[in-house]
Amino acid sequence: MIADKALKILKINKLRLTKQRISLVSNIFKFGNRHINADSLHNEMTDNGVKVSLATVYNTLHDLTKVGLLRHVKVNSNQNYFDTNIDAHHHFYDESNNSLIDISKEKINIKDIPLPPKNKKISEVEVIISIKNK
Repeated sequence: MIADKALKILKINKLRLTKQRISLVSNIFKFGNRHINADSLHNEMTDNGVKVSLATVYNTLHDLTKVGLLRHVKVNSNQNYFDTNIDAHHHFYDESNNSLIDISKEKINIKDIPLPPKNKKISEVEVIISIKNK
């Protein structure tokens, strides 16, 4: 059933239909809303006996982001995540275990956003609050 949904997602969005992509998409969305990175997804796949290159994992995550099925969350220059929750929201970034925790957009009041440079527009505002153990 999950593989059927993955196949449909790939077909609707005109993404290449390969066994690896079907397996990746199935795995990405089978757990509901979650935050993943390429390395952890690659490890999940190999742990489940699916042979897939890290490049295919990256390409699939970026393709799904381009078609609006994932949100790319850049925490810092070393930490990139992909979020299956594509609704507008913010995040706590837990430095102790490198994980993201959703924050409802209503919980943060943003005001006085500066105007963007000429010929540019704001596409999204996302707040990432880093936290660590006391």
